[in-house]
Amino acid sequence: MKTRTGLIIILLGILALAAGSGVYFTYGYGTLSVIMTDPPQNWNEATNVYIQYGEITVHRADAGNETGMIKVVDAGWIDLTSVVNVSKTIGQGTLQAGKYNLVRFQVIQAIVTIRGVNFTAEVPPDKITIAITGGGVQVNPGQTSYLVIDINPKVTGSEASSFKLVPAATASPT
Repeated sequence: MKTRTGLIIILLGILALAAGSGVYFTYGYGTLSVIMTDPPQNWNEATNVYIQYGEITVHRADAGNETGMIKVVDAGWIDLTSVVNVSKTIGQGTLQAGKYNLVRFQVIQAIVTIRGVNFTAEVPPDKITIAITGGGVQVNPGQTSYLVIDINPKVTGSEASSFKLVPAATASPT
C-alpha cells in the first residue's frame, strides 16, 4: 500500500512538473534587446545627425492591431555618427515569450551638423512602423533575443530653406 501511494505521489509530481514546463514555455518571459545601426550616410553635406526617438514598441504577432503593441525601449537620443557601420544597444525589455512581427517608433527631433554648425531639422510627425524581416523576432523564455533597427535617414534642404530629415529604417532579428 505504501509503495502504491509513493508511486502515485511520484506520478503526480511528474505530471505537475510537465504541466509547469508547458506553462513556462507558453507563458514565460524573455528579454528583447534593441540595437540600432546606420549604413553609410545619405546625409548630403551633414557631418553629424542626432535624433531623438520616441518609445520603441513591438507588436505581438498573434495579437490584434493596436492591442498587441508593447513598449520595449524608452525614448532617447542617439548620435547616428556613432552607429555608422557598427551597432549600439539602445535598450531592452522583458516580453512574454512569442513572435513579434512589427516595430514602431517616432523620430521626434533631429539636429544636423553642417560645416560645424548645428541646425534643427524638420521631421515628419508620423510614427515609423516596420515589418520585422524573416516573419519577426522570436522571444524565448529565459533567453535574450536581439532586434536590429537599421536606420537610414535622408537629410535634405539647406540653410536658406531649412533642413529636413526623412527617416527610413528596416528591422531584423539577429
